[in-house]
Amino acid sequence: MGMKAIFSNRLYKYKIDPDFVMSMNHTLRVFNQAKHFRYQAEVRELRGVKAKSSVSIHQQLKQHYGLNDYYATSAVQQGRALLSAQKELKKVYMRNKKEQINAVKRKIKATKARLTTLQKIKG
Repeated sequence: MGMKAIFSNRLYKYKIDPDFVMSMNHTLRVFNQAKHFRYQAEVRELRGVKAKSSVSIHQQLKQHYGLNDYYATSAVQQGRALLSAQKELKKVYMRNKKEQINAVKRKIKATKARLTTLQKIKG
């Protein structure tokens, strides 16, 4: 049986064998579960809730989810990338909040100055 080459980025479920669709669906679900597991394990280690295991996370994913090296390595890398992206986003969010706080402080200061000016005029 020959292999078909698909030159499109888009696959339509109704054009593919239902068994293949179910297999892809299962693979993607297991991969996402493994990626989530990797991310949660890293978060637990960073928070100090769980000590590092003697078995590598790569081996844990392979044993727990029955993944091959390709998917296990990809899940580890994507979980690590997600964590580092969130760390960078946290820095951006903190900087934005500090700017917002400073803007509110400036607004309060300007309002107080205007209020004292109006009170001096009135009194």
